[in-house]
Amino acid sequence: MKNLPKTIDYKGYSIPTGTTEQNNKVRAKIITDFYKKWFGETEERKVKNDRLDKFIHVDGNSMKETRNWGRLSYRSTLTILELSYVLKHAIKTAEDAAKQNKSQKRFNKMLIMECIVPQLRPYVDIAKLMVGVTKADNRKMQYSLTAK
Repeated sequence: MKNLPKTIDYKGYSIPTGTTEQNNKVRAKIITDFYKKWFGETEERKVKNDRLDKFIHVDGNSMKETRNWGRLSYRSTLTILELSYVLKHAIKTAEDAAKQNKSQKRFNKMLIMECIVPQLRPYVDIAKLMVGVTKADNRKMQYSLTAK
């Protein structure tokens, strides 16, 4: 995108658009602060997805994984600020077996979901939501959220 501003102000956050490590640190803090606020406002830490007709739960691991990836791009950081919208409106586009690494070992499969987020245009067209299905009770857990 030509003539990108140094920061994008959205929902009370000033998100740096650069690619420096300092920009990544600022975006990581924005993501952490947003999730803490979201956890305080969303007591049950879940949102019912229209298409799955199931709740997608959010926990500290969701925040950690999303922060790890979302901090790398201003577009992903913007997307995270629409967490509730994406959880509610995302559509499953694929399904994979979970990798049995440290971060995915509690899941038996991963749902790949996508969502158009009109309020984020012109910066983001599609949000990509990864949802893990837990081995223990088939609970749907937000794994990560980024811009596609």
